[in-house]
Amino acid sequence: MNSKNLALIHNISSSTNPLGDADQLQLVQLINQLDVQQSLWLSGYLAARAELLGLTPDSDQSLARSAENATAKQSKEQPKLTVLYGSQTGNGESVAKQLQLQAEATGIATELFSLADFTVKQLKNKSLLALIISTHGEGEAPDDAEQFYEQLFSSKAPELDQLKYAVLALGDSSYELFCQTGKEIDLRLADLGALKIHQRVDCDVDFDESATNWMAALLPEIKQLTETETSVDNITKLHLQANPINANNSVFNKHNPYQSEILTIQKITARGSSKNTFHIELAVDPELIRYQPGDSLGVVAQNSVENVQQLLDYWQLKGTELFSFKGQKLAIHQLLKAHIEITQLSKPCVQFLAQSSNYPELQNIATSHQAFTDYCQNNQLLDLLQTFDSKHQTPVQDILDQLKSITPRLYSIASAQTTTEDEIHLTINLEAATENGHYGLASGLLCKHTQVGDEVSIYIEPNDNFRLPENKAAPIIMIGPGTGIAPFRAFMQHRQATASSGHNWLFFGNPNFSSDFLYQAEWLKQKKAGVLNTISVAFSRDQTNKVYVQNKIEQQAAEVWQWLENGAYLYVCGDANRMAKDVEKSLITVISEQGKVNLESAQNYLKQLKRNHRYQKDVY
Repeated sequence: MNSKNLALIHNISSSTNPLGDADQLQLVQLINQLDVQQSLWLSGYLAARAELLGLTPDSDQSLARSAENATAKQSKEQPKLTVLYGSQTGNGESVAKQLQLQAEATGIATELFSLADFTVKQLKNKSLLALIISTHGEGEAPDDAEQFYEQLFSSKAPELDQLKYAVLALGDSSYELFCQTGKEIDLRLADLGALKIHQRVDCDVDFDESATNWMAALLPEIKQLTETETSVDNITKLHLQANPINANNSVFNKHNPYQSEILTIQKITARGSSKNTFHIELAVDPELIRYQPGDSLGVVAQNSVENVQQLLDYWQLKGTELFSFKGQKLAIHQLLKAHIEITQLSKPCVQFLAQSSNYPELQNIATSHQAFTDYCQNNQLLDLLQTFDSKHQTPVQDILDQLKSITPRLYSIASAQTTTEDEIHLTINLEAATENGHYGLASGLLCKHTQVGDEVSIYIEPNDNFRLPENKAAPIIMIGPGTGIAPFRAFMQHRQATASSGHNWLFFGNPNFSSDFLYQAEWLKQKKAGVLNTISVAFSRDQTNKVYVQNKIEQQAAEVWQWLENGAYLYVCGDANRMAKDVEKSLITVISEQGKVNLESAQNYLKQLKRNHRYQKDVY
């Protein structure tokens, strides 16, 4: 920079310059190295940062306006990357927010939308798209993406010749239709004329590594398409430091969990019950941990010492031997303890063993989705190996290569912070142990392998798809058999604490009244106080003919219909594969019969409730 320009900059800023001459000279030299696009980006970034910190003085409004104009000019010149997500449990949203932050850190202009707030017609005005979509249940789109999915596959979907796109699919390989929604949307976008700029990646439940690699490969391609030359230099690093990638806007997450003390471990099913259900209370600092009714708690657990040792004994290993897993080489004991999922079977592992096996039973488990599902309910990795690889024919490393990473377990929070400010409550069913005495990873930890005073690693997983109505006068219908009752305990605590005037109706079911009426005293107390207006219970084993919550819904069809017509919000929590589907069928029957419409119209009525956020599900 020549002396004339340097003097000009010095004169402009000398009256208010907080920098010394040496710092100012260094700053000017840095600015002189920037091209036009980089200069525009920096001016917009500094203006936004000043506004965020409340540091833009009134006397400098003209400078702020100049920065805003520069940012607007940049946005006009540079195509935006539209990031869309469809998410049932929050994973898709988390990845989408990470992608947005990383894209903006490298100078790519972005916009972020949930598919619940986006229509297919809007794609006509977009040029660059990154879509993150999970698959829910048996190959279904998540609730927030249902309407978008229907529009995309309708005959009225527009041509999208101007669109360039990439898809990241999230799913669970233990399901038959793995990542089905992502696969279908990927093909449909191409059918409509959109150009794929990066191959779709299908992520399993341990999606972190795959999603990170997808983003790392995609962003340079997006960068090239935006025709900018911004480099990841020191200024970009400053941006990254100012905006750390943290999708949940909390310092605590699954990579950095909060250490919570266990306050209570109480079995709440009585002797003779077919279930082992526990009430767990955890201590939290309300200044650090905030949650809303409907949110889930992520429990970050490690495999039990007993489970790990039994596997080492089976493989005849000391535990110090080095093995590889997901790109890292560690002692096998450390891998099994903290990294490798051994309590839930991996379908790739079962299929791998079946390839070299002469066991017809294993062949059936590997090829039949129902057989695989049934087997996984009562068996873990050690059970599989002892039965179908008892002679240790398969090398340990080959087996490790087929396994998944440990992932956090999510539980619906059973308390409201408006009532229990410094606690989080959970309702957990401890399934019966396998033949080797193994329990579930997190349920076994909380209900069996720890005691009061121990600590557990946790974080909050927000669930914006399962929220109480903003209108406190709106009536709600809650349907939650078994441990599905958990979030409704939180709902009722919150509605009582906030003096919500809306009527509340609870449907609850379990095997027996005498042993399985979870939180009975609390419900009766709230019923007496007029907070819980109606409670309908279904104890399936207390009579010859089994009665479930869906039967109770149909028995009280007229009242259910009247509540819906009066603006009631519907909530369903619990088993996704059977209960939730049966409940939905009963709701459609009620709407059809009471509304005097055909089944298709009843289905559309329920869909409209979903789109208006009046029908929400937290199912698993």
